[in-house]
Amino acid sequence: MLKWIEIDLKTMAGNVRAIKKALKPGVSFMAVVKADGYGHGAAAAAKTALANGAACLGALTAEEGASLRAIFRTTPIHLLAPSLPEEAPLIVKNRLIPTADSLDFIKTLDRAAAGPVLYNLDIDLGLGRWGVKPEAAGPLLEKALGFRKARPFGLSAHLAYRPAQNMIEAEEKLSSFSALAAGLRSLTPGLKAHAANSSIFCDFPHWQLNMVRLGNLMYGIYPTDVYKKKKQGPPLPGLGRPWQFYARIISVRNVKKGESLGYSGEFTATRAMRLATIPAGYSDGLTMEPSENHIRITSGFRYWGVINGKKAFFTGRTGIAHTMLDVTAIPEAKPGTPVALHVRRTAANAKITRIYKD
Repeated sequence: MLKWIEIDLKTMAGNVRAIKKALKPGVSFMAVVKADGYGHGAAAAAKTALANGAACLGALTAEEGASLRAIFRTTPIHLLAPSLPEEAPLIVKNRLIPTADSLDFIKTLDRAAAGPVLYNLDIDLGLGRWGVKPEAAGPLLEKALGFRKARPFGLSAHLAYRPAQNMIEAEEKLSSFSALAAGLRSLTPGLKAHAANSSIFCDFPHWQLNMVRLGNLMYGIYPTDVYKKKKQGPPLPGLGRPWQFYARIISVRNVKKGESLGYSGEFTATRAMRLATIPAGYSDGLTMEPSENHIRITSGFRYWGVINGKKAFFTGRTGIAHTMLDVTAIPEAKPGTPVALHVRRTAANAKITRIYKD
């Protein structure tokens, strides 16, 4: 096999258990598996999360939710973005819990349902993508409670929070959101409040509210480094990254100083070098940014792969299906040697074989 992605489900399970351990009593955990489980495979990620303590799943669209429902017959599945009115029958059929931010959508949902159907009323706290303004939530909910079948499950929000940059503003908005939820419970007792994604969960652990919606942490990614600025350890120590992309070297050759390579000879070797080629490029999710190989003022930034713990820097531009690496200082690199590569998980080509390790 020339290239593949390894996904360690034991590591993911450990991450889920660490999250569960950090939850306050009575707080439930929504495992976010949108975008094919951040590239890990939605079904595999969902099974692992549910087996280790997650209470429900978070998808993005009705189509994603329907695919999950075919596998998980009784698990609550929430949709994290608004759906179109014409998707209401699909939502009802698959017992999904959509995000609502208008009376018209709730009315459509009610009409499509034969029995009770739940939804989350989303509040816009400044991100601006969708949601009801806080001051309009009460009047809208009062009207929506007139519908017999469509009933509110919870009050949701997604903050425009960037770690360490607007912490005071985020704290104020989380406080006001919690107060809003408490007030709306006078209209509908039991209304759940949830606003914590992975960065909020790490930086504002006192605002777990009734449920947390976590994706990054489940996949071993810390979305914030505020804890470093406070000279503390990570809020969930011991998380591991279960995902790794590999490609095997298919060619190794020596080049002389001054030799030009690549399209139009765009790369010129500044010294005698040993270069390896791997069958992976930007169509697989690798960077499309060119490597700086000409005269420059700064040292620039270069991407790399890893061979036996050693960095093999990209050389020249990444092609659609191939990339050259500098293995001059890695004598053991040869055709067939696997190279670990940094690829954004959601950008990795879906056709690349996934190998799951239990």
